[in-house]
Amino acid sequence: MSGTKSFVPQERGISMRKKEWFYKAAACIASAALILTALPVISASAATSVKGTSHVTQFGEYDIEVTVGVEDQKISSLLAEGKNYAGNYVSDNQLRLEMAAEVLEEAYLGKSTADAKEISAVDIVSGATYSSKAIRDAILDALGLEPEQEENVLPTEKLKEGTYTVTISYYTDKIKHSLIEDETRQATIQVDADGNMTLITDIVSGSEKEPLYIYQFDGYYADNDVTKTLKTDADVTTETMSYKDGSETKEINVVSKVSFPLKHGFADTYSSKASIYVPTMKRLTGTYQGITFDQGKFSADCFTKVYWNTLKAQDEAIEDGVYDVPVALMSASNPDKASMAGAAIAPTVRVTVKGGKAQYKLNFHSMDINMAGSIEKGHLEKFWVYEGDNKSSRAEAMPGDSYTEEGVSYPGSFSFERAKAGEKSVYARVSVDAMAGFDQDVLVTFDWANRKTVKDDNPGGNGGNNNNNNGGNNNANNGNGNSQNPANGNTNTGNQNNSSVKAPAAVKNLKKKKGKKNTLTLSWKKVTDANGYEVYQATKAKGKYKKIKTISKAKTTKLTVKKLKAKKTYYFKVRAYKKNGKQKLFGTYSKVLKVKM
Repeated sequence: MSGTKSFVPQERGISMRKKEWFYKAAACIASAALILTALPVISASAATSVKGTSHVTQFGEYDIEVTVGVEDQKISSLLAEGKNYAGNYVSDNQLRLEMAAEVLEEAYLGKSTADAKEISAVDIVSGATYSSKAIRDAILDALGLEPEQEENVLPTEKLKEGTYTVTISYYTDKIKHSLIEDETRQATIQVDADGNMTLITDIVSGSEKEPLYIYQFDGYYADNDVTKTLKTDADVTTETMSYKDGSETKEINVVSKVSFPLKHGFADTYSSKASIYVPTMKRLTGTYQGITFDQGKFSADCFTKVYWNTLKAQDEAIEDGVYDVPVALMSASNPDKASMAGAAIAPTVRVTVKGGKAQYKLNFHSMDINMAGSIEKGHLEKFWVYEGDNKSSRAEAMPGDSYTEEGVSYPGSFSFERAKAGEKSVYARVSVDAMAGFDQDVLVTFDWANRKTVKDDNPGGNGGNNNNNNGGNNNANNGNGNSQNPANGNTNTGNQNNSSVKAPAAVKNLKKKKGKKNTLTLSWKKVTDANGYEVYQATKAKGKYKKIKTISKAKTTKLTVKKLKAKKTYYFKVRAYKKNGKQKLFGTYSKVLKVKM
């Protein structure tokens, strides 16, 4: 498979019927490639099987066909195949589909064949959003089910003066290309004394999901009617960003934020127009499908869908003090749906507010994860917080308390600071060990309306973990602690370790050096204060990792791996550990190293 390209486009625009878009024309110019990729099937006896299809279109296109095994009105097996790949990004699209299928072929097992809502509720795979949705749509097609359609109920009364947050989607016509990177994003609606509304939203260019560059906001349509004139009085913020054009690094001015009035009152969608550049299509000039291109640049009508049921008055001012605030982890792409990692968080968060800033301490415990029909324990290993809604940068939260299961210590809490108290939600990213270091974006929501003031900052904010604040150091109590989460019914029983010893840092600079036939040597940078290392190996990037070696000498930062198969791809990662009595405190895994023999 080819190496990483400057842009890594993802599958886009899924429907049960083949949609037409200009990339189809581009694909014809670039010459189509037809390749069939069969993905592994989950073996399970099925009384019958049915087939379904869906279509993906973006920077080339392809079809997805699924074979669904059905037994006792449950999905008993799943086979997903990609067919009819076209365009310049065949390898990338194959990889995205493989990533999605590897997780989803297990996730759909046991789901009802008569419940579209249950099937639609399965989480998408981060990094393979459109393949995930295509597999879902093909399954629904196979079972003869219609996708769940959420009704968007419009407000009936004029909004009061103030600032509101609301969830939106913002996409181009013909086929949905997001101008905000994800399917949905939180935006702001400003309402004046007369009830006039103005929408304010970030615009995201050059993301991995959408390698498009929105270089101009052409305006919004008068009376929200695309047949009328464009109004150009919107407030537009621009910035300069870099992008890769082959081996060259170039700069382009892009729209980073736009603010325009919602002149037509309450509506399901609002119409505007934007100019877009796609570097990978820079050689395309002419008119195709009624769209005029000029060296990869084109203008497109765009639609902003406002999910009015998510409308909330903006964050209130919070007085200085200590609070326990109800908290939840929701899906970043669907804020109404709980995240897969949501079962691991305690139901309240301890927040210390001082000078308008907020210090958060989130508490976590283990959770049960269904892996191919068997229940495995999952533990949150890392937690990052995005600096803003546009996810342009993120900071790693500081681990604090720890808890122990089966002799292994895991982070029991993470702390981070925000510049403003009272936020209803923040975007974050989590890493769960049971999913082979699989990272997932989440939306952390806070219910400030139901906050409780804490007079004495000891204990609380953890939903059951008995933690003491001791001179500013949060240390878990000695003894056996039963941590229960009443929000989700999960119970974690484990030895809570009282120690000031912190886990070692992440392993860095993992490298390879091929040796004699079917062998290679791994090496990495020594971790300060580590007592040893564990080395893991897998045959799939998101597959099950197996520990192949425990190194008990801190000075040893090399390992020779033997008996590898020629022409086979392997994945390696390493983590350091530190001894704490009879227990081990583990650091974060290194970045995964891919090796093709």
